[in-house]
Amino acid sequence: MNNLNYGVIGNCRTAALISETGNIEWLCFPDFDSPSIFACLLDREKGGSFGFEVDESYQITQTYVPHTNILSTRFFSETEEFVVLDFMPCYRSRENEHYLPAELYRYIHLVKGNPRFKVNYDPAPDYARGEVIYNMTSQYLETYCCSGDKDRQYLYSSIPLLHITGKKEIVLEKDEFFLLSYNEKVIPIDIEREKLEYCRTLVYWLNW
Repeated sequence: MNNLNYGVIGNCRTAALISETGNIEWLCFPDFDSPSIFACLLDREKGGSFGFEVDESYQITQTYVPHTNILSTRFFSETEEFVVLDFMPCYRSRENEHYLPAELYRYIHLVKGNPRFKVNYDPAPDYARGEVIYNMTSQYLETYCCSGDKDRQYLYSSIPLLHITGKKEIVLEKDEFFLLSYNEKVIPIDIEREKLEYCRTLVYWLNW
C-alpha cells in the first residue's frame, strides 16, 4: 500500500474508500462490520473493485462537492470530459429520523464530447472467500459468494448490463448512473430516481 490517497463516502451506516482514479477499493456491505465486497486495497489480485478504465489521453482529478460528502472524480482530455459523482443516500425522512439505505450511487455526468471508457465491475463478496455467482436479469445484475448466499448485491444501471460484464467500451452520449444496493428494489430505478436521491443527499449535507 504505497498510496493511501483515498476519498471516503458514507452515510453513517457504512463507508467506501475510493482511489484518486475513481476506483472503489474498499466497501463492507450493508454495514461497517459486514463482510467486504470490494477489498483490493488489501489484495490487488482477488480483493475486488469497481472503477473506470480510460486511455492515457485522460487526466484525472478528484475533490468533494463543497461542504458535502459527495465525491467528484473528473476525467478529462482536450476534447472530452465526464465527472463521476459518488455518494450514499443520507437524509431526513421524518422528524428525527434518517434514511440510511445500504446503497451506493455513481452518477456519471457528461461535460463535453463523447468520452470513452470501460467499466471494471469486479465484486468479491464475503471477503473474497469463494467463487462469485452472477445472475443477470433485465433489471439488475445480482452477485453473491458461493461460501454464503445470505449477503447479495444488486447492480442497477442505465448502461446495458452486458456492456458492463463484457467490459465493452462505452461511448458516453448522455448522463448515466449506477446503483449498487444490498436489496432488490421494488420501485423503478432510473436516472430521475438517481437525481432525486442526489438532490436530497446534497441538501442534507449542505444543511449539516
